[in-house]
Amino acid sequence: MTTPHVQTLLVVTLVPVSMDLKEMGKLAKKSFAQSRTNSQDCADKSSPCVNSSALYLNWRRKLEDQQKRMDKSDEAIISLSRALQSREVRDSQSRLVSTLKPQNVTECSSGVTAWRHYPWVNWHDYRERGMLRNVTYNKQRNNTILKVEFHSQLYQGTSTKCSEYSFKFDGQECSQPAPISMSNTKYTGGGGSNFFPAEVSGFCNATSRGPLQSGPLSISVHINDPCSGGDAYTGKYYTGRLTSYILVEEYCP
Repeated sequence: MTTPHVQTLLVVTLVPVSMDLKEMGKLAKKSFAQSRTNSQDCADKSSPCVNSSALYLNWRRKLEDQQKRMDKSDEAIISLSRALQSREVRDSQSRLVSTLKPQNVTECSSGVTAWRHYPWVNWHDYRERGMLRNVTYNKQRNNTILKVEFHSQLYQGTSTKCSEYSFKFDGQECSQPAPISMSNTKYTGGGGSNFFPAEVSGFCNATSRGPLQSGPLSISVHINDPCSGGDAYTGKYYTGRLTSYILVEEYCP
């Protein structure tokens, strides 16, 4: 009588290599069902009992292997789906946050974020009242503060008189933190030279119209005659070379 181990080896050689798994299952089930009612002795190597049993076990083993591969594929698909969903959620949250941010307001570190220099070589002006120079600065953000400077050479030709220099933003004086202005009362007398270098500077983030918004902004330097008859002169006089300028710096708070 052949041992079960030998029976298995004999039957495996009878299974076609190219047999489809589905067809193998049908054949194994059919043969196994027949073998349960067949009373033949399993010692016969051609017995359906021997052939079908081994065939059925082989089919079950392959079916289990295929199921394991399918389970692994399902796990990979589920993992990928979760990763894609998580990424979509993050992207959606980022888009939502960006839409909730105020326009033209971006985060910035403390310090100068933008600046511009406006020079005039050998410029001068005799007027005692009105606008001396005007520039247009493109403000980068709504929440920044501007620092402005006007550098030139000033002259006061009459004693007891004065001239006032000030900055305006879109035609309005600064209100926060304070107006940016300076008065010149220097007079040497005796026909001497009354010219001296000077600077008008300060910070501003709002006028009477409200905070300085991003975008084109008119910045101008004005002169006034609060003492009546100041005999003012601004800029180059006589020989030499002089560069007057306005400097604008934009600061993050």
